[in-house]
Amino acid sequence: MKNYNREELLKTQELINRMDPVDIAEKLEDLPKEEVAIWIKLLNKDLLADAFSLLPRDKKIEIIGSLSQEKIMSLMKDLEEDELVDTLQELPANMVRKLMNQYIEEDRRPIINELLGFPKDSVGSIMSVGFIFVKSTATPTQALEKIIHSELDADRLEQVWVTNESLVLIGYVNLADLLRNRNKNIEEFMHPINSSVYATDDQEVVAKLAFKYDLSEIPVTDSEGRLVGIVPVEWAIDVMHEEYEEDLGNIHGISESSPEHYWDKSVIRLAKDRTMWLIICLVTATFTSFIIKRYEALLASSVALAAYIPMLMDSGGNAGTQSSTTIIRGIYTGEVEFKEFFAVMFKELRIGLIVGAILVVVNIVRMSILDTVDLGVTLTVSVTLLTTIVLSKMIGGILPLIAEKLKIDPTIMAGPLITTIVDTLVLFVYFEVATMLIGV
Repeated sequence: MKNYNREELLKTQELINRMDPVDIAEKLEDLPKEEVAIWIKLLNKDLLADAFSLLPRDKKIEIIGSLSQEKIMSLMKDLEEDELVDTLQELPANMVRKLMNQYIEEDRRPIINELLGFPKDSVGSIMSVGFIFVKSTATPTQALEKIIHSELDADRLEQVWVTNESLVLIGYVNLADLLRNRNKNIEEFMHPINSSVYATDDQEVVAKLAFKYDLSEIPVTDSEGRLVGIVPVEWAIDVMHEEYEEDLGNIHGISESSPEHYWDKSVIRLAKDRTMWLIICLVTATFTSFIIKRYEALLASSVALAAYIPMLMDSGGNAGTQSSTTIIRGIYTGEVEFKEFFAVMFKELRIGLIVGAILVVVNIVRMSILDTVDLGVTLTVSVTLLTTIVLSKMIGGILPLIAEKLKIDPTIMAGPLITTIVDTLVLFVYFEVATMLIGV
C-alpha cells in the first residue's frame, strides 16, 4: 500500500473529485482494498454514489462490508431509487434484508419494494421515480418555482412533465422554454407526448422509442395514462448496449450466465455458456447424417458430388443469416411487423432469385476453370445452389417474424438454429436434384 502524506492526500482528493464516475469505478475495480478505502473517504458522497452504482457485484459487496454504519447509511441515501434497486438485486439475500431494515430510510422502502417487484429486464426495474410535473393550468412562473425548490439533480430538471386536471400525462416542456415564455400559457409551447411505455413492458421497448423519437426521457405510465416514472436516454443507451450483447451472444450461440467481464469469469463458466447451443447443433445435425446415409448409393456412384457439399451448406447458411439479420433489424426499428409476413416472404424470394442467379454464374465459371466434372454434376450443383439461396433467404426472413409473434427473441433465429435448418434443407435438395439429373 502506498503511504500518503497530507499534501498528497489533498492532491489526490482534488484529482479524483474531478474524475467522471465511470473512470472512478474502473479505478476502484483495480485498486487494492486499502487504497479503495482511502478513495472512499476522499470522494464526495454524490460522486461516490454514482461510481458505486457502476461497480460489479463482488466489488459492491466488498465495499459495503468495509464501510462504517454511518457511511453505509449515507451511501444508501445518495443512491437514486433505480440505482439502489439494481444494487439490491445483485446482493445476497441476508445483506439485502440488513440494508432494508437498518440503512434505507423508512419512507423510501415502499418505492424500493415496488420497484423490486417488477420482473428483471422490465421497464419498471430500470425506471426512475425522480421526476417533476405540473398541471397544464400552472403558469411558467409556478413551474419554475417548483423546479427551484426541487431536490432532484439538475439533469432531472431539464424537462418538466405536464398533466391535465386528472393527472393524465399530456406533454412536456423544457426548462429553457419556461424561462423564455414566462408570460404565456404552458399549453402554448408544450410538446405533446409521442409515446409512452408501461412499467411491465420489456426494457427493450424503451430503447426502441428513444431511437425512434430521439427522446431525452421516456415516460412510464399506468393503464390510465398517469405518469409513474421516467427512463432517461442514457439508461436507454445502457439497455441498447445490454440488448446488443445479448443479441450478439444469441447469434453466435452463447448464453451469458452472468454479466461479469471476460477475465473475471472462470474457464468452467465460459465453457458452460458456450456448450448448450453446440450440444443442440450436434443433436440436430443428426438429421444431416440421416440424409447422407439415405443417399449413400448416389454418393458412391458420383463421388464428385461430395466435394460440393461444404460450399452449398456454407452458401445456404450465410444467405439465411443475411436475411434474418436484416429482418431482425427491421423488427427492432419498427419497420417490419408480423402482419407483413407474406410481403417479406415474397421480397426475400425475389432477392434470392437475383442473388442465386449471380452465384450460379460465378460458380459455373469457377467449376469450368478449376474442376473437371461432367455436365450432370455441374447442373446439379447449379440448380441446388439457386434453390438453396432462394429457400435460405425466405427462411431467414420469416423465422425472426415467427419468433417475434411467439414472444421469443428473434436473434435466436439468426444463429446456430437457422444454420442447422438450412444445412438439413441443402442436403435434402442437393440429393433429390442429383437423383433426378444424374440418377443412381
